[in-house]
Amino acid sequence: MRANGGGADMTTISGTGAAGHEPVDLAETVRRAKAGRASPQDVFDAFLRSRVHCERPEDPGFLTVTAPGHTADDTQQRSRILDLASTTTGPAPAPARLVPVFTSLEQFALFTGGGAWFSTTGADVLDLLPEGVDVWLDPAAEHSVRLVTAATAVQPVLHVSYRPRRTMA
Repeated sequence: MRANGGGADMTTISGTGAAGHEPVDLAETVRRAKAGRASPQDVFDAFLRSRVHCERPEDPGFLTVTAPGHTADDTQQRSRILDLASTTTGPAPAPARLVPVFTSLEQFALFTGGGAWFSTTGADVLDLLPEGVDVWLDPAAEHSVRLVTAATAVQPVLHVSYRPRRTMA
């Protein structure tokens, strides 16, 4: 994991894949999927291997936004990072909560205006997200996409098969 101290210097090594993997261009994979030239599985695989950036809160957790089309109250549409969905305390957040995740620091700055950030792999983000919170990839970009984390849940499956016994006739 990498992080900055929240100052103006926002330099990092962008575009590098997870350890042991070739760098992957997640934004380009999403663009190809939106054009029908890549599958949702391609996007998911690219996300898992990519280094992504998130806004760094003061306390451990993820900063979230209200999903587009949902309002926090009847009068105000929220569109900026609002509150902290902690992985350690409190009830599970409402399903309309999204964690903005960015493919580059340039995309991060377009949405947040800059500030403190951390970076990790997409796989780590999915491991750390509270239940019911989805990923909003590059919200300020034309290739913006919502990754529904419930679709990535691993559930145990029991497969039972049997072979009928032969009977002697």
